[in-house]
Amino acid sequence: MPAPTKHHLLIGDCTKAESILDLPAIDLLVTSPPYFNAPFDYDELFPNYASFLEMISNFAELYFRTLKPGGIAAINIDDMLIAGIKYPIISDTIKIFSSIGYQLKGKIIWKKPEGYIRISRRSGVLLQNPYPMYYYPDNLLEVILLFQKPSENRIEGNKKLFFEDIWEITNVLPLKGRLETNIAAFPDDLPLKLIKAFSEKETWICDPFLGSGTTMKVAREHGRHSIGVEILEELVPVIRKKSGFTPENLKNYFDSDQLIIQDLQTDETKDKKDKNYQSKSRTFLSQALNIEHLTKTNYRYQLLLMDCRNILKIVFKTEFSKLLNELYPGRILVVLFDSLDDSKNNVSLNQLADYIMQHGLRFRDKITVQYQPEGQWEVITNFKSKVIFHHCYYEVLLFQKGKFEYKTKSKQEKQACLIDKDQFQKEKWYLSLWDFRNHPKNHCDSIVVTRLLELFLYNDEVIGSNIRNILCPKRRFTSKYFSLI
Repeated sequence: MPAPTKHHLLIGDCTKAESILDLPAIDLLVTSPPYFNAPFDYDELFPNYASFLEMISNFAELYFRTLKPGGIAAINIDDMLIAGIKYPIISDTIKIFSSIGYQLKGKIIWKKPEGYIRISRRSGVLLQNPYPMYYYPDNLLEVILLFQKPSENRIEGNKKLFFEDIWEITNVLPLKGRLETNIAAFPDDLPLKLIKAFSEKETWICDPFLGSGTTMKVAREHGRHSIGVEILEELVPVIRKKSGFTPENLKNYFDSDQLIIQDLQTDETKDKKDKNYQSKSRTFLSQALNIEHLTKTNYRYQLLLMDCRNILKIVFKTEFSKLLNELYPGRILVVLFDSLDDSKNNVSLNQLADYIMQHGLRFRDKITVQYQPEGQWEVITNFKSKVIFHHCYYEVLLFQKGKFEYKTKSKQEKQACLIDKDQFQKEKWYLSLWDFRNHPKNHCDSIVVTRLLELFLYNDEVIGSNIRNILCPKRRFTSKYFSLI
């Protein structure tokens, strides 16, 4: 018979959960922090973006202290669109975790069903106005960031586990009468895959934002110990029922399993660290939202399309700045980026986003391009398993310089550049995931570039790019090539 498991439920603020340091060290952290002011779940939960980032930093710093060397922190998170502004949450989370000492090991894309999009379908804007620059994708993706606490001891991976790095998981639907009413719960399959990949039986799993108790439930069902922290005491009955610690459910579980519930002991007099979140990336965001900086007059490009996969930091900083300055106000910078490349000499996602926003561009949106698996990345866990991911996607990041004045385009110019709405819908351009899983990456590139030119370029305009031989049969344009090698 399997050994009994132990479970600790702490009631209080996970960012002040000092008493968690008295509990066993954590092997795996699996959590989904509250969405930043999401209109469907957490509207106006945080007074500003800086306070959200402070919450991320506080919990990341505390749980770094209790995570075992070699342990994994899996953070389910996503960029958030609030009142027309896309906040670069993924980029800022990577920056915060890295500054604390975590190592970013990889990124998994979680794809939800196509028929379920919780916010308004933004693609309707282009269907009503089928012209370039009106494109906004409907998001059905979230991201799982994988961080690891460094270990002084070299870990050799013996047992091998294989996954793809795009996971198709049906989310918890807001059905009437569900247990998780008014709770942004994630589905069982999400913690289950992570627990199977990055832990073994009788190890400790932690969820600092426990919610309805999904992580605790899955950990218990698969012979792991768990620690959960939840700020809302009224969720205790829901957590007990979901994880099986209620009289009617005990027959389904081992009677010897233990659930310990306690309130957090926090020191309110403890001095807070002075975290100046407004100084760096927040200033960049402010610059990107303020068009007063657009004083340059010798603009040259109506579109910049830059392949920044495997681009060196030194080249990026020396060559990219003048190109950004020569982009017309209101126009788009498209960046092809692949987070698989973790070379210290190459630019990272958070460095890329900060640098671009520093030049007065705002983060507009992103598209994930799925292709035939090509290459691998791996994580060696602290229990000597090598988790290998077949890599099958890259990202298209969209930045915009100020606001586009649609009235500058005449009716004739617009009509000459109509988007084919039937093709748009049939090939699902409107989704944030462009699915080319039957095609190799280089074939995808040509299709993606052609689409992007059709979506963001009018006739007789100039495009700057470091990609050769750009083609788009539906557009007349001048292409200027730049070498960034």
